[in-house]
Amino acid sequence: MLSVFETERLYICEITDKDSVALRLVLSDPEIMKYSIVGVHSDEDITKYIANCKQQYDTKGYGQWAIFSKADSAFIGICGLNSHSVEGEDLLHVSYRLSLSQQGKGFASEATSGVVDFCKVKLKRKYISALIDPNNVPSIKVATRSGFSFLKSSSIQGFKVDIYQVYF
Repeated sequence: MLSVFETERLYICEITDKDSVALRLVLSDPEIMKYSIVGVHSDEDITKYIANCKQQYDTKGYGQWAIFSKADSAFIGICGLNSHSVEGEDLLHVSYRLSLSQQGKGFASEATSGVVDFCKVKLKRKYISALIDPNNVPSIKVATRSGFSFLKSSSIQGFKVDIYQVYF
């Protein structure tokens, strides 16, 4: 387990092939993925997802990471950074997906705050975005708890999103 950073209760680590079973439980769950632009992942999608994560680590120094509990080393979910072009601007944005059993415990907010710190300290970014389905109230709460403010509404690939940003 290669830790990228830690928070009070979490290890944030690079995703490896060993995480495929745990990833499948999160990324193939329709309830967890209902607000995702890409939707539910198949086994083949998971394999490609892991390969893409590795490529992102090598080329950009960031990507999606696995979230593990410090208390028991359990896989909690994923968080990290993606880029999307929105209205001609390439936005670096935070994303997260947690196992249903781990939601509502503050882990998403804690992981997101860690990603924000990573962007500020390691990547020397001036701001980071969060692209959220306007109906995803729990994610809006996570973003605002982590310091993000609503910027505007837009769309990505035909999906409505609200853009939130935090400036450093």
